[in-house]
Amino acid sequence: MSERNTSIDIAKGLGIILVVFGHNWIIAHNHGELFRIIFSFHMPLFFFLSGAVLHQDTAFRDFLVFKADALLKPFFVVLSAWGLARIVLSGVDAHTYVLGMLYATGNTIEWVPLWYLPHLFLAMLLAWSVLHLANRVHAGLLLPVVCISILLAAGIVVTRICSQLDVQQFASLHLWLGNRQHDFPGLPWSLDLIGISTAFILLGYVMHDYVMRFRFQSWVFIVALLLFAALHFFFDETIDLNMRQYGTWWIATAQAMLGIYLLLSVSTCLQYAGKLGMLLAYLGNSSLFIMIFHSWIEWKVFALLARWSSYDYLNASLALLAGLLIPLLLLSLVKKHKFLYILLLPKAHTPRLRAET
Repeated sequence: MSERNTSIDIAKGLGIILVVFGHNWIIAHNHGELFRIIFSFHMPLFFFLSGAVLHQDTAFRDFLVFKADALLKPFFVVLSAWGLARIVLSGVDAHTYVLGMLYATGNTIEWVPLWYLPHLFLAMLLAWSVLHLANRVHAGLLLPVVCISILLAAGIVVTRICSQLDVQQFASLHLWLGNRQHDFPGLPWSLDLIGISTAFILLGYVMHDYVMRFRFQSWVFIVALLLFAALHFFFDETIDLNMRQYGTWWIATAQAMLGIYLLLSVSTCLQYAGKLGMLLAYLGNSSLFIMIFHSWIEWKVFALLARWSSYDYLNASLALLAGLLIPLLLLSLVKKHKFLYILLLPKAHTPRLRAET
């Protein structure tokens, strides 16, 4: 699985645009229909694409070290630096901040989108373990396919249990971790979501060959689009993993898979779109860095613009651009600075592992 597929990079680029847009004031201020549409598939998309480029034949130690370097290192470096500034300048309680960072869910860290990094690390390790076991027992793709159903079902059940817990029982935990949402923060590193995320990772792995040879088919695209629209019109379920929300299982899952298919179809067409395709591919290659920094940047820019302009939608649109472009500028600076490169970007351990990112 060492191929580099431009359409996957473009899909990641479109996906990260949806992530940034999903955290923008336009979407977040009322959680309306656009929110429900975007959130119904944009996070499953990233798990799916991670699985599509997963290498199960990599030695576990190499896989573990590379994933820790790529995902855990920037998580702890960024939040540690931010925490130091908050503790020194704003008087934030150091003990609570550190415990919240180590617990590492969206409720216990100040840069909420970063919950994704340690959770993806755990999910990738579980997916690797399932695939390694399948290889050891010569089960081929049968075991991963069975595990997709089991993990997804278990993940949905656990997510619903967590969403229905009495928040009053966790009052001391809220104080201990600095939980700002005041509902159940989930298990450490969002372990309660691992069934859902790993199922989509394994689905991406199982469909690797199909994804790599993906071809746009107009009639299938139209049918998928109509089904996606119909499900949202009649049922309108959505998925918000950070908030432990997963709609009616078959509807939410169907919407997620249809959304993934539609975005892959668009990505396949855009790889022939010249400079636009190149730009989206570059965004896709930089998606992890954008994931880390976008939210804080776009909300700070929005707040700054709001001081000078009362046009919220214009301010939010400019903030959206800032949330995409400023992280790219920061990335270019980090690449030129050896110390920052070591702190924030993964090392290239092997060519095969490097092809995953």
